[in-house]
Amino acid sequence: MKKKSKKMFLVLAGIVIILIGVKALSSDASPQVDTAVDGSLTFSQTTWDLGDVSMQGGVNTKEIAFTNDSSAPITVTQLETSCMCTTVQIVHADGSKSGLKGMVGHGGGVAALSETIDAGETATLLVNFDPNAHGPSAIGPITRTVMLHTNSQQQPETELMFSGNVIK
Repeated sequence: MKKKSKKMFLVLAGIVIILIGVKALSSDASPQVDTAVDGSLTFSQTTWDLGDVSMQGGVNTKEIAFTNDSSAPITVTQLETSCMCTTVQIVHADGSKSGLKGMVGHGGGVAALSETIDAGETATLLVNFDPNAHGPSAIGPITRTVMLHTNSQQQPETELMFSGNVIK
């Protein structure tokens, strides 16, 4: 009986080790970008005020244009938001879209991304704010941020911020 228990323990331990290895290989780590580049992105705006946002009005979407002003492609490696009420995605000039990103660890998935913005390309950030995300009693002033990380040496990180006032 002891021999059987020991064998069963070793089999279960092996399965656990394999599962841990599979999880490590499929981790949420940021994609590796081979080289950093010179250059930066220019945004149509980095702050804005939504004013009064009615809970009955549904999701509020803001489009922020941004351009790669450099002579080399810039890769966006992460997008994340400060709250689960906010999501963001990149829309390229050809209409293709990145995955929808949000607050990491709170239903927003992972921040990792690999979206190349070609030299001279203008793309759009779609920033979505859901005033109902926190329930009916979550009214009043809000301030939220969107963080964009790139492989640019000049501009590795850009923070966009918006404010508003949630009303019933």
